[in-house]
Amino acid sequence: MHRHVDHRRAPSKKSPVPDRMAARKRLAIYSLLGTLWFSGCAWLVLDRFFVSKGQFGMTPHPWAPAILLLHGMVAILSMYLLGWVTARHVLRWWPGRLRRWSGGVLAGFFVLLALSGFALFFVSDDRWQHFAATAHDALGLGITVLAIQHWFFARRRDMRSAASRPW
Repeated sequence: MHRHVDHRRAPSKKSPVPDRMAARKRLAIYSLLGTLWFSGCAWLVLDRFFVSKGQFGMTPHPWAPAILLLHGMVAILSMYLLGWVTARHVLRWWPGRLRRWSGGVLAGFFVLLALSGFALFFVSDDRWQHFAATAHDALGLGITVLAIQHWFFARRRDMRSAASRPW
């Protein structure tokens, strides 16, 4: 009896995929997300603590509009980044169950940040606008802890766990 071998399903003889993302890509991601986070925090501080009473009511700090514009432009770039990370990073590591919980929560926070950010532009009701702003501020500050945990503290435990798996 002759067995037909389907070569399309044969294992690839390519070199193995490296465990870590290339340093330049990591630097680009960390720079983009760092700029996004820092500009958001800077705007929040200026908005909460550096407004002044003007002739026609409260006046924002002179730097606040420029920082908010920077934050918005970087946020648009981060939407591309979120799609890229989902397509490349999440789909690559999800089957191995490495950092699945922290990565899933982190991705959820990014999605909620994006939705609340868009709501700040498109929702006109004052109550919903206030809710979206408060949610966006809280999520933006809270994501810091999740990102640090996902990116830095889970690495050793995951490498030991991955080394013990047969696949």
